[in-house]
Amino acid sequence: MGLDTVIFDMDGLLIDSEPLWHEAANDVMIKLGVTLDEESYATTIGLRTREFLQYWFKNFGINPALAAETEEEITQQVIFKVMSNGRLLEGVIETLDFFKEKKFRIGLATSSPTSLIDAVVLKTNIRGRFDAISSAEHLPNGKPHPQVYLDCAALLGSHPVNCLCFEDSFNGMIAAKAARMKCVVVPAPHALNNKGWEAADLKISNLRHFDENIFSQLNP
Repeated sequence: MGLDTVIFDMDGLLIDSEPLWHEAANDVMIKLGVTLDEESYATTIGLRTREFLQYWFKNFGINPALAAETEEEITQQVIFKVMSNGRLLEGVIETLDFFKEKKFRIGLATSSPTSLIDAVVLKTNIRGRFDAISSAEHLPNGKPHPQVYLDCAALLGSHPVNCLCFEDSFNGMIAAKAARMKCVVVPAPHALNNKGWEAADLKISNLRHFDENIFSQLNP
C-alpha cells in the first residue's frame, strides 16, 4: 500500500515564522545577557521553546527558575509578530491543493503551542485545509522525538508507513524518520547544503517546486 497521508510541520515550512522566533528569543534573552547569532540559533530550530531554553540556559549558566516566564514571554511575542507580519510561504496553498486533489488525509504536526497554532491558522485562514492538527506542547518529549507525528497519524487514522512529511528543520526530519514516515525537507536557504539532509527521502529548495514528478519519486 502506498502513501495516502501527508503531514506538514508549521514554523518555517508553512509560515515564515522562524525569523520571528529568532527575533522574539533575542528580544527576551538579551534581558538575561544572551544574544544568539543565526548559526547558534539554527542548531536548536525544531525544538519546543522549553527545550530550547533548557539548552541555552544550561549553556550560559542562567537560573532555570526563570525558564517558565521566559518561555511565556517568547511565545506571546511570537504570536504578536505572527499576527502583525506572518505570511504563508511560497507554494503552500498549491501543495495543499495537490494533496487534496489526490484525496490524501492532511495533517499538521508541530512543536509549537496550541496558542500559536491558533494564531497562525487564523492569520492565514488555513485551518479548514487540515483533517487533524497535533501539537507537542503537552507531550513528554518534543521533536526530534517522533510522538507528535505518531499522534497526528493516529488522529488521521493512518499508518505511519503510509505518511509523507514535510519539514524544514533537522530535528523535525529526525522525528519524521523515527516515526517511519517518508520525509521531504525544505531547508532555509542558508542551510540548504547541510549534509545532514541526506537522511531525508528528498530535499527541495521551495514548496513551489513540488510537483507530480517529484511525488512519483516518493510514491513509485
